Parts: sequence; structure tokens; C-alpha cells
Amino acid sequence: MSVQGSGRINLRTCGAWALFSSILLAQEPTIYQLSGMVLSSTTGEAIPYVSIRVGRTRRGTTTNADGFYSLPVIRGDTLYFSALGYKRARFVVDEYLNAYTGDTSQGFIYAVHYLVEDTIELPTVRITAIRTPEELKIALLNIPLETQTQPARDNVSPELIAYFLQNLPADPQERIKIAQQRYRDLYYERTLRPTYPILDPIAVYRLVRYLTEKAQIKREKIYDYWRDD
Repeated sequence: MSVQGSGRINLRTCGAWALFSSILLAQEPTIYQLSGMVLSSTTGEAIPYVSIRVGRTRRGTTTNADGFYSLPVIRGDTLYFSALGYKRARFVVDEYLNAYTGDTSQGFIYAVHYLVEDTIELPTVRITAIRTPEELKIALLNIPLETQTQPARDNVSPELIAYFLQNLPADPQERIKIAQQRYRDLYYERTLRPTYPILDPIAVYRLVRYLTEKAQIKREKIYDYWRDD
């Protein structure tokens, strides 16, 4: 009787575990490992070192020399691809998962991304030959002042700055350097002595003490500078 009872218990336990395992396998993974390639839409060649950033997070990665990347993502994530010479691209994980036809039960998904090339037309440059220093001097003096300042104005134009901010990949290392420099400046201003000696109380005290000792030596005519203390 005891053997049969234990057998029934074992069968029930195995059935419960099988049902629980099937439920777990049927559930959708919460984290997906997204792997893919980034290619040029014009040539189909791989684009190396593309910056990939997950929007509103600190997660991201870059493609390797062969244009391959792998990154953990979740539903609700939006990936941004940016590379020099290509237009910025966006990848919505929810939309891709809803249309994905492969097996997602193991948490691995794959994608291929195509970036569109972006070209910037530069103005025409005219090159002339200058044979002597006198000709160079005359050419420099004849350059209009507006021509000299216009390139600088164009370089800091709001439109050009906005274009670079949208298309150039963000550099996390540069942001870290700027933050570290700001923290160092704040720490120096709050804890260390002022930079200018005239505002340094210790330097002022030493100056007053030095002047007082010199005046005392002159007044009392103390010339024994090499006395042993």
C-alpha cells in the first residue's frame, strides 16, 4: 500500500512539474539578446564602429569592424544608430517583435539594419598660383574683411551645430571627461585655497610676518643672520 501511495504521489509531482515547466516555456522572455548587422543601403557593405544607443537609458554599444553587434533589449526600448557619413536611424523593439517570425522563446532575436548615406556639398574652391612673397602679401591684403569672418560665422551657425548634434554619434568618454573636470573645479573652489595669493590668508600672514621681521632687524640693527638657533 505504501509503495502504491508513493507512486501516485510521484506521478502527481511529475505532472505538476511538467505543467509548471510548460507554463514557463510558454511565457514570453522579459529580456532579449538582440544581435545583428549594420549595412550600407547603397552598397550592402558592413559599416564598422556604428554607435548604437538605447533611448532614455545609459545602455549602448558599437558595431565591430565587420558591422556586427549584440545588445540586451526589452520591450519598450528604442535603438538609435548613428555613424559619420550616414543618416541617423531608429529601431523600435516593440514593432520588430510584433512582426518577428522567428522563434523568440529562448530570448534570442536577430536583425539587419540598413543606413542611408548622407552627403554634404561643399562650396567650390578656387586655387591660384602665387610665385613671390609680394604677390602673397597683396593677395592677403585684398581679401575682403567679410570673407575672412564669414567662415567663422558659418562654423558656429545654429543650423550647423544642430546638424552635427543630430548626426554625429555621442561620445560617452568625452561626457565623462567634462563631468570629471566640473567636479574637480567644484572641489577646488570649495576645499582648496584661493588661486590668487592676495586672497590667500596664509600668504598674507607670511607677508606681514616677513615685513615685520625686516622692520625689526632694521630698527634694532640686527646683522647676525647666521646665528645658531
